[in-house]
Order: sequence, then structure tokens, then C-alpha cells
Amino acid sequence: MDNQYKKLSAELKKSQQQCLKIQKSEEKYRHLFEKSPVSIYITDKNGAILNINQACVNLFGYGSSNLLSGKSIATFFVNQEDWKQYIAILNQNGFISEFETRLYHKNQNIIDVKMTAAIRDSLTGKLSGYEGFIIDITELKINEKKHLKSEEKYRTVLENSLAGIYMFQEGGKFSYVNSRLIKMLGYENDDHILGKPFWEFIHPDDQERVRKRGLAREKAEIYPRHYPFRIIKKDGSTLWIDMRASHATYMGQPAVVGNFINITKIKQAEAQIRDLSRKLINVIEEEKKSLAADLHDEFGQALTSLQFDMEKLQQKINDETKEEMRICNRVIAKISDLAENIRTFTSKLRPDLLDHLGLVPTLEWYVKDFKKNIPEIKMTFQAMGFKRRLASNIEIVLYRIFQESVNNVLKHSKADQIDIKLTCSHPKIFFSCMDNGKGFKIAENGFPKDDAMGIGLLSMKERTDSLNGKFELKSTKSKGTTIRVELPVLKDNKYEKNTNPHR
Repeated sequence: MDNQYKKLSAELKKSQQQCLKIQKSEEKYRHLFEKSPVSIYITDKNGAILNINQACVNLFGYGSSNLLSGKSIATFFVNQEDWKQYIAILNQNGFISEFETRLYHKNQNIIDVKMTAAIRDSLTGKLSGYEGFIIDITELKINEKKHLKSEEKYRTVLENSLAGIYMFQEGGKFSYVNSRLIKMLGYENDDHILGKPFWEFIHPDDQERVRKRGLAREKAEIYPRHYPFRIIKKDGSTLWIDMRASHATYMGQPAVVGNFINITKIKQAEAQIRDLSRKLINVIEEEKKSLAADLHDEFGQALTSLQFDMEKLQQKINDETKEEMRICNRVIAKISDLAENIRTFTSKLRPDLLDHLGLVPTLEWYVKDFKKNIPEIKMTFQAMGFKRRLASNIEIVLYRIFQESVNNVLKHSKADQIDIKLTCSHPKIFFSCMDNGKGFKIAENGFPKDDAMGIGLLSMKERTDSLNGKFELKSTKSKGTTIRVELPVLKDNKYEKNTNPHR
């Protein structure tokens, strides 16, 4: 009897300990239930609320859980179709991991929520209800709407832009192109552009230049913010575009964002202007050549004939008529001076040497004559690499640039030193004129702020542009001025076949 009593006492003590553990566990989970910042709910199988925590009470805007007890959670669903779907999924799968819907707040405001739930079974295995969590995502939805609205606004701007806008990322591959750029490249959609390297669309002749500028931009070096080059369309034709680009970060990855502006018509117009300028310059030069020939032939012959007649008349005057002899001598001297002036004037219009001997001998003669007539200014001249004559159009442009450069120094610089270099390094010719004069300030257009000083320089640039060359002007106050010209010797500007070596 004592043994049975002891056994029952031990079992009772063990049962009491288990009850105590269960009680402590229940208290712990109840504490977690009540203090959880996440809304927790428990309902019966019909959806009537059995228990909710304080976070859930606050979510619905009620002061106490008693006010919600027994209410059907279905009545809080704004869309009853959502409630039906919620129950159907729950009964089919036994749980719902994420279910977005909209619920009514106490004051009839609507809140966006994300719900999770699981079927809660009774000890008998029969369905007794559901339990789960409710997360308020109203603020998130508001932000999403703002983001979508903002994205829609910017997408509208991008898609309707007159410029082709792009972005490329890893490996230089396009990750975005707008409708304008798709149309610009001649495609129907972006399927054949996205994922392709940026370089595939650049004209082969321009790839190296674009690559160098891209590398300079990556190194944060100062470089033009935009520059032109050619791109290849779907049909193989080319477009001139003006590109602007900058570095950015998108989705945590480095990116290049920029735009293309179609400047093909501008380039065509520039080519037409250059062609017209070239034709105008050629016409002017032909007129000068014709006028110089007429002056030389007509006036030269007339003055020569007049001088012969005066000399014959002089021979018939006897020594006793000294006054008549002096008059004849003065007239003959004036005729000789006039003939010399006409030769000087015709040489400025179009020197015979340029047509007969070529550029370098003409410039050497010019320098020799300059030193003779203006000894107070020291001039040096070097010509290198000229094994044969240039085309006549190049020779006359270089001669006029030389001539205008020297005239500018005489008119404006107050220099006492001029250094001129002319170098032929196929396929280009380089000309430079440096003086040690007073210099000047250069305006944003690259020319002197004093318009009167820029007329001759503008003429030089137009002549350079007519041959697709490059004109550069540098000047510093009190430190002189440098003019540099670079001309190509290709295609229409090729060397003449009937060459005449100079050096």
C-alpha cells in the first residue's frame, strides 16, 4: 500500500512539474503574442475573431480587443472577392505565405495589408479555425504609387525626347535605349540593340577617337562634354551624331548615360558651305590671277613702250636744251617707278613664281624681299619634307595664310621676331607662324575680342575649312601669338603628278 502511495505521489509531482512548464511556456508565448509589433489574429472556422494582439487592435483603430472579439474578419475586407480567394487558397493549401489585400479601418479609411495564415486544428483533428499575421503596407503602397507615377513621368519624357537617349553598363553593352534612338538606328524595336556593345554602332574610322575620349572621361580628365562622330544604321548607312555622356550608377552598378542628337543635316550643310567657300576662293583667286596678268601685260607693255618713246625723244634733244633733258629724265624715272609698283602689286595679287616654281620658292622669295624692305623685324622660315609640288589649290591656300599671317603681325602685333615653319609629313601639311608681339585676349569663339583684328584670321580659317583642315589660334597678352594650320593631302587634295622638286 505504501509503495502504491509513493508511486502515485511521484506521478502527481511529475504531472505538477509538467503543468508548471506548460504554464510558463504559455505565459512566455502569450507575452510574445501580446507584445509582438506584428499584428496577430486567431479566428474560428467561420472567420469570427477569437483573439488578436494589441498590434492588431491598433491596426484596425480600436481601443480594446474586446470590441473586435466575435466580429467576422471577412467584414474588414474591402473586396469580398479577395476574402473568398483568401479562404479558397487557405483551404486548398493549408497555409498562405503572402496575400495582399485592402482592409477597412475603424474610421472607414482603407489600409493596404499583406496577410499570412495557417489552418489551426483542434486536438481531435477537426478544423477549429485560422491564425496568422497582418502587416501594414499602406506606406509602402503609397511610395510605390509615387515611384510609378514618377517613373511614368520620366519615361514619357524619355520616350518623347527629340534626342536618342541610351544607357550602357557592364562590357559597354546597351541596357536602355529610347524610341528616338531605336528609330534613329533604323530598327523597329530594341530587341536588336539591347545587350549589344556600344562600339558595334560606331563607324570604324571614328572608333579610336571615341575610345580615347571615353578613357579620358573615365579618368576625370577635362574633355569636351560633347563631340561629333558617325554611327552605323541597320541598313549600313551612316549618321552624324553629337554625343553627350556622363558616368552614373544604376541598380548598384556603374553605367554611362547619354544622348545622341542627329546632326547629319548640319554636317551636310557644313559640307555644302565648305564646297561653296572653296568655289568662291577659287573664283577670287582666278580673278586675282587674271587681274594680275592683265596689269602685267597691258600696263607693263604700255609703260615699256612709253619708256622707249621717252628715250628716243631724249636722244633727239641737244645738249643746249638742258631743261627739256631734265624733264625727260624725271618722266623716265617715274615710268620706271610705276612699272616697279605694278610688278609689286601684281606679285601680291598672284606672284608668277607660285605658278611657275611652286610654293616653297615663292615663300623664300617673299621672306628675302621682306628682310630687304623691313630689316627691323627678324624673320626665320623653314620648309621641310617637300620632295615634290603640292596641288595648286593647297599651294594657294598656304600662300594666302602665310601672307595674311605676316600682314597681321605688321598691322597689330608690334613684334620684332617672326618664326614660320612649313612641314610636309604625308598625309598632312603643318604650318605655324609665331611672333613675340603684344598678344591679345581671345573670345569664346576662338578669335580676338577686337573684331577689327579678327577679319584676317577669319579669312585664314575659311580657307583652311575649305580644304577640310584645322585652324588653331593661341595668344597671350605680352607673350605673342601663334597660328597653326593643319591640312590633309588626300583624295581631292592629292599631290600633283607633274612634280617639281624644291629640295
